[in-house]
Amino acid sequence: MEKVKKDKMFTSVSVGAATVWFSTHCGAGFASGTQELNYFANHAWYGPFLPLLTIAIIAITYYVGVETARQTGKWDYHSWSLEAYKPIGTVGSILLEIAVVVTVIAASAACISAGANLGVQSFGWPMWVGSVLMFAIIVVLSIFGEKVVRNNAMIMTIGIIIIVLVVLIAGLIKFGPVIGQLISDRYVNPASAKWGITGAVGTTPGNFGNAFLWALTYAGFQMGIIAGSASAFKGAKSKKESKGFAILGYILNAAMLTGVCFLLLGGMPGIWTDKAARTLPTLYMVGQLNMPILKVLYPIMLFLALVTTAVGLTFGMVERLSPYMFKKMSNVAIKKGIIALGVLLVCWAVSTLGLMWVVQVAYKYLGIFNWFAVILPLWIFGFKNIKARDKAAKVSE
Repeated sequence: MEKVKKDKMFTSVSVGAATVWFSTHCGAGFASGTQELNYFANHAWYGPFLPLLTIAIIAITYYVGVETARQTGKWDYHSWSLEAYKPIGTVGSILLEIAVVVTVIAASAACISAGANLGVQSFGWPMWVGSVLMFAIIVVLSIFGEKVVRNNAMIMTIGIIIIVLVVLIAGLIKFGPVIGQLISDRYVNPASAKWGITGAVGTTPGNFGNAFLWALTYAGFQMGIIAGSASAFKGAKSKKESKGFAILGYILNAAMLTGVCFLLLGGMPGIWTDKAARTLPTLYMVGQLNMPILKVLYPIMLFLALVTTAVGLTFGMVERLSPYMFKKMSNVAIKKGIIALGVLLVCWAVSTLGLMWVVQVAYKYLGIFNWFAVILPLWIFGFKNIKARDKAAKVSE
């Protein structure tokens, strides 16, 4: 009976960890639509199809992380990365450390900034009230372990998916003919953002090569989420669970990202040329639907997305720092709470730079860095080390 249980692909652990990935992915940039517009929808009719490739790259890389953590029983990203990057374990661990720290700071900063602004726009709160509320919720959910993080992610993911589906179904029905016509006409945005090493400088007539580079960059800056996903995978027993995590995570993230991209395509080219629409694209499209209920549901979705993203990232950082800080403190919950609060204070300082700066600048450089620091090394060394451990396990049986 135990063997049958271990051989299941979809367990509470694999499903929970997959929802941690999804809910962490659905952050400020995702929920607002700024990421989908800047990295996919603004380029051409084929832009909304590129998330299918992007999420596949992410899923393959995350699989290496969670399977390495499972094989070695080392759940914080520093410990399992030493094993995954062998024979350059120390160097690789440092590279992943940089990637995770920058991601936690940048993405959590974006969530805090968006959360504070959401409070102002939706409830008329002062900025500091929204920030304090975000701090409190994130700290509480980050200190009670992987089970709480998984359960929180599963519950909030259900809410996010339901609300996103309502928006997508309504939006795709209304804008379906426009989307179909743009695809039929092979629409290309003549003013799509130009990709460049030093940043997006000017525009370029939409072309597949330019759009492809933006899609690859998106995959790159998502790598920091691997830390929280691997930590949430604690308790997994078999390789099938790792595969289940990657498969379910791919389906959830690819479906939602692609759907939002198609919705935004329905607003082209006006959604790109209108500065106000470009700032909060999804909100702009929701406004075009003339459905009062969505004016209530959308802020709820955005709030859930912000909380789950910040919790997933902060949890990974708390697990990393916990063994090395406040070693004499016996109360683990208080200890983790202090660490989480310290991490969030740093993130808050960065949040003062604004959401658009994070999405357009910080994520861009992070995406390029992570291809060389995380994706390629884990594909080259990570899979090789996984196979070696599998072979060693068979020999010892």
